[in-house]
Amino acid sequence: MQRYHAKLKGLPLLLIFGGISLCAMVSGFIYSESAGSHAKTATLINWYAKTGNAYAIRNSQGEIYLYVNIQSGQPDSTQRRIPLNVSLVLDRSGSMQGEKIAYAKRASKFLVDQLSKDDYLSIVNYDDQVEVTSPSQPVKNKEALKHLLDKIYDRGATNLSGGMLEGFTQVKTTRKDGYVNRVLLLTDGLANQGIVDPAALKRLVEGKYKEEGIALSTFGLGADYNEDLLTMLAETGRANYYFIDSADKIPQLFAKELKGLLNVVAQNAMVQINLPAGLQCEKVYGYPYDVKNGQVQVRFNDINANDEKAILIKLRPSAPLQSGFDLGCVLAYTDAQAFTPVKEECQVHVSLTSDAAAYEKAQDANVEELLALFEATEHFDEVMMAVDSREYEKAKDKGNQAIIILKEKQKVFNSPKLEEQITKMSVYVRSLDSVKVATESERKMFQKSNKAMNYEVKKYKKASY
Repeated sequence: MQRYHAKLKGLPLLLIFGGISLCAMVSGFIYSESAGSHAKTATLINWYAKTGNAYAIRNSQGEIYLYVNIQSGQPDSTQRRIPLNVSLVLDRSGSMQGEKIAYAKRASKFLVDQLSKDDYLSIVNYDDQVEVTSPSQPVKNKEALKHLLDKIYDRGATNLSGGMLEGFTQVKTTRKDGYVNRVLLLTDGLANQGIVDPAALKRLVEGKYKEEGIALSTFGLGADYNEDLLTMLAETGRANYYFIDSADKIPQLFAKELKGLLNVVAQNAMVQINLPAGLQCEKVYGYPYDVKNGQVQVRFNDINANDEKAILIKLRPSAPLQSGFDLGCVLAYTDAQAFTPVKEECQVHVSLTSDAAAYEKAQDANVEELLALFEATEHFDEVMMAVDSREYEKAKDKGNQAIIILKEKQKVFNSPKLEEQITKMSVYVRSLDSVKVATESERKMFQKSNKAMNYEVKKYKKASY
């Protein structure tokens, strides 16, 4: 593996490329070889790109994998943090009565206490009606905001789309570049008023992110909300999804989200892969993506301190390969503290070979391991979909078959992450006979818990529960 150490505007950056990959010269960069070191500085975004194999088989149309890894450090604590422009959107439907709404208020007050006069906050509540508890404004009178929160009480149905849309509207009214612009949506029930079609909601959230730069995090509480919908909305909104199994955990997960918001090191982050003619993108594991004019774009929105993004892209030739090729990789983002745009580029080269032994020897074990992990999450999703449809025997068969395959792969990789996934799937499959006779509420909680764990793996995150 070749490693290149680069410096841009006085900040060191390590670029690592697998096989015989080459780094493109970028204006302002100075390159020198570094023997196995990895940059560990406080304010940097470190990243590398490599293919799963330095070779492709001549005249083949087999899949080609590109792996991009992004890691962030800790921001300089002496510098002013990036300010927030946040809308807190709270479900106040009748099912939120009692502990649920009490803990939601407590978590909201905690959020208020952590903000400064440089931050903007709006508070929206919704049932079948949508109300603005407090319009978007600088956080100056915290006691007044907490007093307004105390006046929210449970009542009607669930107009999730209306509350969410008003949250977007509030953030837009005070939206500024250089701020973290985000809606935080909490619900415990199904959307049964306003826009309820998932495809329509997805288009709405996608438009708000792409056109206005406003992200969406979702918090699902209890057994009765649609976890597939909230996960999809959070992914489309380029932020985070949280499953809250009991009301007393609302403050804990609000605190986790807020910690990320207060430690953003990069904004508008995007990876772009420039594909050569004849090479097509089949999928990107774990993240929404766009393909247009030979470019694959994966947008992350914000990158927090001490974060990691693992992107695996599956490519395939449209015709038998006749020559080697380069993959142009671009990482673009805005430095959140300096508020300056950064664009870094490299070329990852793939050569052709007719030597099957050379190809096999050049396989990158790390990329193969990651592929096995992502495929494991897909198998798990398929098993859980069967349980959603009450096809328990089909789910057990699918699960057991997937576990056999994963155990064979684990013999090769000896991967802690893959072993953990095998354990989770095994426990899940063994539990299905009990789930089959469980109450509806128990079954829903079982599904939500396991889907949330699988979501964390797909996003390469540490579990939050």
